[in-house]
Amino acid sequence: MLIKRLVQRAENFLPGFLLALMTVLVIIDVLCRYILNVSFAGSAELATAFFVWLVFIGSAGAVRKLQHIGIEGFSIFIPQAGKPWLHLFMSTAILVVSLHMTRIGYNLSMNSWDREIDMVGIPYFYVYLAIPISFALMAIHSAAQIIDILRNWQDAECVRLKTYTDPEV
Repeated sequence: MLIKRLVQRAENFLPGFLLALMTVLVIIDVLCRYILNVSFAGSAELATAFFVWLVFIGSAGAVRKLQHIGIEGFSIFIPQAGKPWLHLFMSTAILVVSLHMTRIGYNLSMNSWDREIDMVGIPYFYVYLAIPISFALMAIHSAAQIIDILRNWQDAECVRLKTYTDPEV
């Protein structure tokens, strides 16, 4: 439970924190460049790295909260008996893609130790590490949703479309 709570808090906190950090970094760089005629080396690269982490961790949080883009438009045309199958298919597809992307992201990050971010000297490994971490989280969340759908088969539409709240956070 403690790990689950820590992951939920990280998924809720990190995207906002990274957005604020990225914004402050860019504003300081622009002000210093145009007012003081001094530029910080690598600030744009760091802002880009923060943005990558923001997007990927935010995406994992969206999957957990059921706020990701789905194919809910199909639910309108499918009879009630077929809706659990649709939601099971969508969650399974997200799980399969997430597992595949976790493997690809792991390979990408492990093969990027020798490349460094220009002007900063930090290996790209730390930027690319966002990919396997976030997709592993998405896979875990999708697996939990599949279990939830299977346990509550008759109410699968409600499980899939429920209004999400974090009761533990």
